[in-house]
Amino acid sequence: MKTIIATALLGTAFLYAPAMAAAPCLQQSQIYSWDALNDRTLIVEDMRHQKFKLNLMVSCQHLQFHQRLGFKTFSGTALACLTRGDQVISGTEIGPQMCPIKSIEAYTPEMEKADKDAAAAAKAAAH
Repeated sequence: MKTIIATALLGTAFLYAPAMAAAPCLQQSQIYSWDALNDRTLIVEDMRHQKFKLNLMVSCQHLQFHQRLGFKTFSGTALACLTRGDQVISGTEIGPQMCPIKSIEAYTPEMEKADKDAAAAAKAAAH
């Protein structure tokens, strides 16, 4: 009976393995560059040139104008993946601003195209 239960559990784990493997993993120590779409959204690129979209819980003032950002994880290691609740730290005139991460997702070429099209439409509407 124990063998059947163990086999059933292993079978269930294998069914969910592709979904778990597909979860984006942005390591703090692997951040290469970033670009702010607005005060609540960052596109971060890692050393392997994979892109991630970070949505912030709150507005991080003037994010698009900052030349430096910090990333604080609560896992205790820079090798762990950034997760919900970790922080983006930006400097302001009055000190650091802590901006908690709401979500992290892989930034696909389709998402990038949609964001560029939206930005172009907003720019055209402004003129």
